[in-house]
Amino acid sequence: MLCMLHESLSMSRKPRLLVVDDETANLQKLHRTFVNDFRVWQAKTGEEATTLLQGQPFDVIITDQRMPGMSGVDLLRHSLDSSPTAVRIILTGYTEVEDLMMAINEGQVDRYVTKPWEPFSLRRTVIQDVEHRDLRRENQVLTEQLRIAEEVQAQLFPQVLPVVEHLDYQGVCIPARAVGGDYYDFLQLSPGRLWLAVGDISGKGISAALLMANLQALLRSHVPFHGDELGALVGDVNRLLHQTTDSAKFATLFCGVFDSATRELNYVNAGHCSPILHRPGQEVEFLQPTGTIVGMFEEVEFGRRSIELRTGDTLVVYTDGITEAANSDWEEFGEERLAGVVSRHAQLPPVDLSHCILEQVGAHSGRATQQDDLTLVVARVQ
Repeated sequence: MLCMLHESLSMSRKPRLLVVDDETANLQKLHRTFVNDFRVWQAKTGEEATTLLQGQPFDVIITDQRMPGMSGVDLLRHSLDSSPTAVRIILTGYTEVEDLMMAINEGQVDRYVTKPWEPFSLRRTVIQDVEHRDLRRENQVLTEQLRIAEEVQAQLFPQVLPVVEHLDYQGVCIPARAVGGDYYDFLQLSPGRLWLAVGDISGKGISAALLMANLQALLRSHVPFHGDELGALVGDVNRLLHQTTDSAKFATLFCGVFDSATRELNYVNAGHCSPILHRPGQEVEFLQPTGTIVGMFEEVEFGRRSIELRTGDTLVVYTDGITEAANSDWEEFGEERLAGVVSRHAQLPPVDLSHCILEQVGAHSGRATQQDDLTLVVARVQ
């Protein structure tokens, strides 16, 4: 393990290490211990060390506690401004609790090592501490990048819902991770015509989020040129997605155009979960796929279907994160439960029905971890 750590440090720049001790023999011993893995600076007093700290930041500071003049704790406290991320180690022949607490609280000491110390063990400990420090810094960078990605992706979803006569609708997406691969969108083609879409990208995390952004951009840029020609729209997007992504990546997609004048919904279901259509007093209807998934095959035809909607009809478009949400016994929520929730609560406004469905999914899952994104579009004809 130590050989691997040594190789890791050798492949990158050697970290800067400052050793401080008022005894020459200890300084020489520390230098011999670390010179192969670090660029080592030496100081015999805290005051001399503070001069060195005014240059580049140090990665590691190892200091004796009890020295003439400035103590080790005072030195480490002084180093917080110039070397804020340094690994800080106190060497001492004393183990008073008061000194120990002062070192931890005031000097932000990582380790408190009593003399006499064994060179191999100390060397291994310091190398591991540096690697752990670097991993923490990398994790902080990744966390910040994920936070930014989460904010960017949130802006890709519709911020304002276009007003469409005779239609009340709502969309919601709850990612399983910071970013996800589910997608929903609305575009107003004309004052009385609304284009809507729900998609689900294969995979999870950053790669799915990037493909989701690509799908959104392709759809939004092509919708104005196709209008109601949804089969041609999805065919073009499928071809471009296939050409620009890995062949193992794909998406399912439902998109439709609602015309408030005729109350007609034209739609394409490209391998997506079958949306639920609830008509008052009738059994729910599932809108079956009209074509295969998007992005896996270059040349595919996608059929378009049309249905006439009436006042009170409710359409629920969802991703498989809803129906495949499982409890601790791996029992999925399923289409039947979802259809039952829609039937029992179809009178609710779309925003409330969306919340009701998500609450029922959460109640079913219990303490089980959310494994997939949860996305819903609910629309009610008025």
